[in-house]
Amino acid sequence: METIGGRGIVSLPELAHVLVPGRGRDATGTGLTPSGQDRVAVARMLYDIAVRPNNGRVICSGYKSPSDKKGEDWSPADAPDEVFRGIPEADIMRSELIRLGVPEAYVYAERHSIDTTTNFLRSEREGWFGDARPVAIVAQRAHLNRMLRIIAPRTLRRLYIGVVVPETDECEESPLASLVSSSILACLPEGLRAIDIAERRAGRLWRLAWLVGVRQYH
Repeated sequence: METIGGRGIVSLPELAHVLVPGRGRDATGTGLTPSGQDRVAVARMLYDIAVRPNNGRVICSGYKSPSDKKGEDWSPADAPDEVFRGIPEADIMRSELIRLGVPEAYVYAERHSIDTTTNFLRSEREGWFGDARPVAIVAQRAHLNRMLRIIAPRTLRRLYIGVVVPETDECEESPLASLVSSSILACLPEGLRAIDIAERRAGRLWRLAWLVGVRQYH
């Protein structure tokens, strides 16, 4: 299992948590893309290596991208008053991990973030990890490089490393993706107010980026 970058020197067995940012939904809005399935498979391996031995958590993060309109109205069993368009990526990933043998108590669904920057902001600032122990960030190389260069240093308040997911249908990242992520995170305040600001920026900027041809996930 290949690791890259990060903050601090952390070995895989020393990790407590795993963050699995979404990688898009399939055409029905109820399943994962092949890249998303690959992330789940690596997260499942990390559960055995680090999460279970250290009593940590796997955080599946993401609703859908602002440009994704797929799916019918859906409400989770634990929040029946909330209505989503299709099933949030976080819930799909969580269900898949449970199907693969991860106990429900170890895997959580952060289902409201709408891009990679808000995956990280919500997971950290809303307290999804439950403590300040190190986390592994699971993603394909191109997306992971942007996370480690731009997003994680400005959002995570803990040690972290990147874990590279083997590529199935990964595309090259446009330089515009890094510019958009940096713009979303610029001069954010402390606390939960940063999430609202970042999500407003993300909605506007990613819709604009989509119009000019940035097609990879956010």
